[in-house]
Amino acid sequence: MEYRRLQRSKGGSFLLSLPKDWVRRNGLDAGSIIRLSEGEGGALLLSAEAGADVERGSIAVIKDPAGIERQIRAQYLLGVDTIVIDLGGRRMVPSIREEVKEAIHKLIGLEIVEEEANSMTIQCLLQPTSMPIKSTLRRAYSLAANMHKEAELALLTGDVELAESVSKRDEEVDRLYFLLVRQLRLAIRNPTIADRLGVRPAECLDLRMAAKYVETIADYSEAVANSVKKLSGETTQNEIMEALSSLSKTAYNVHEEAAQALFKGDARLADKVALKNAELTERLIAVNELLLAMQPRLSAIIDSVAMYLYQIGAHGIDLAELVGGSNA
Repeated sequence: MEYRRLQRSKGGSFLLSLPKDWVRRNGLDAGSIIRLSEGEGGALLLSAEAGADVERGSIAVIKDPAGIERQIRAQYLLGVDTIVIDLGGRRMVPSIREEVKEAIHKLIGLEIVEEEANSMTIQCLLQPTSMPIKSTLRRAYSLAANMHKEAELALLTGDVELAESVSKRDEEVDRLYFLLVRQLRLAIRNPTIADRLGVRPAECLDLRMAAKYVETIADYSEAVANSVKKLSGETTQNEIMEALSSLSKTAYNVHEEAAQALFKGDARLADKVALKNAELTERLIAVNELLLAMQPRLSAIIDSVAMYLYQIGAHGIDLAELVGGSNA
């Protein structure tokens, strides 16, 4: 235990010198940020970790080219700021370079800053606190909801071109999802970053689940859109298409109200959404009953579409169930 005397500056501020060994051990210097928090019994706790994380970016080195896209994504999600791919004496062949470029294209903020014959340096140029988490989640949901709406329109009109445009937008939702996971992991580890991102560490788990539900809604919307081409040229009765439309609209209303409840912290609206599970199931049964009279191949395709739409609604209900916990 060590005791130090409190001093007072001419301006009236109180000063306390810090042990040199502690400062050096934590890599601090003049201008470094230190987090202060009050403990029990009047204790004052100093943490160098918060300031160090904000000021100095972490670095990861990848030496094995096997599964390099997965490795880059894993380091990005962990919050690493600089990723160095160093293959030692091995030359970085064009196929590896293309895989690296494909990987960083899917991750917001990553750029190649250095490139040599056997190494490459990737840096995240996006500051972790530059995009509030809930704003990112709103943007991801807006894209996913629009994908669902247009996938339904493409399905009902047989518009293959519109369906293809829906599929292309799924990548943007994935990019936002990966960014959200990165931000949330940083927020859990660092209360200072959490505060700047506008979240409490306690709500990060629920927001992580919300992000996954939104990303899954986009995935199922893409699956519906991909089914449009399979149905091209097939003769479908108006009755079955109306039943699919009814199921889709119910699913859309479910996740739309669930998202509103989540972003507003409206527990009553969330409870209302949770009660729509019976209506959603009823719409699915109505489609299944009509499938009994259809040809097996066409029936199988439409059955898959119906299940995609049902799952979209089911994930909306899951989203609503987070409202009580996250109070987002």
